[in-house]
Amino acid sequence: MKLEWFVALAIVFSGLTGLAEAQSAEYRSVENPFQDELDYRIGATLRPEVEIDGIRWVRFAVQPKEGVEIVADKTVPITVELDFVNRRSGGAQITVIALFEAADGSPLDRVECKTVRAGGDRPKESVQKFKLPGSTLLATRKVYLFAEVKR
Repeated sequence: MKLEWFVALAIVFSGLTGLAEAQSAEYRSVENPFQDELDYRIGATLRPEVEIDGIRWVRFAVQPKEGVEIVADKTVPITVELDFVNRRSGGAQITVIALFEAADGSPLDRVECKTVRAGGDRPKESVQKFKLPGSTLLATRKVYLFAEVKR
């Protein structure tokens, strides 16, 4: 029983910590749509820290399915994890496209995420499933992110 309470408290605390971080970080205001190339490796967490038309982009991550080894000649299930905070009243729709690139910026592959709907004045998390070639995941050193907000 005590272990269950401890786990529940840990989950609540981690959620509050993420929200507090989203509220306190320095976000730069950018044009809508947002586009930028960033250094990135699969499995890492990227914090864009940009605000697009009142939407703060808190986190971007691409994670291989737990327990699945990335092998160059196989297709690998992944999740694309997105966290936003809508700083305005009223809902918004957020479209994200990620282009995976090699170290020299040459294109490897892309994913177009389903539109994320964020309600007014609240955080929104989205986890979306895709499959990509293992060779793409192993070679990725950059990601070109595109995000558009529609109100």
